[in-house]
Amino acid sequence: MKFLIFAKDRQSGPQPPDPVALNRAVRDWVGARLADGTMDCAYYVLPKMGMCILNADSHEALLTRLREWPSFPYQEFEVHMLADVRHGIDNNFERLKKAAEPQDT
Repeated sequence: MKFLIFAKDRQSGPQPPDPVALNRAVRDWVGARLADGTMDCAYYVLPKMGMCILNADSHEALLTRLREWPSFPYQEFEVHMLADVRHGIDNNFERLKKAAEPQDT
């Protein structure tokens, strides 16, 4: 399963004790997830947000991954489930085609 994740700093709550060390830890963690295929991509969204496409076998696995994120205590996450666009288009075509068929009465 693929998930689009937006991550941004929490407006209130705890602040990291060492922001520089946390920055490097996040960089290393994201780099490792890109290298092992857990993430398809990761980008910085200007001005103050990040996004990635993260792969997980289940919602529970996604939750575990998010909690492994080094800055998890300091960020909030917006999660969107993704589906293959070709499936969506073809499935919509079948639905529309069926709806256009004459109904037996």
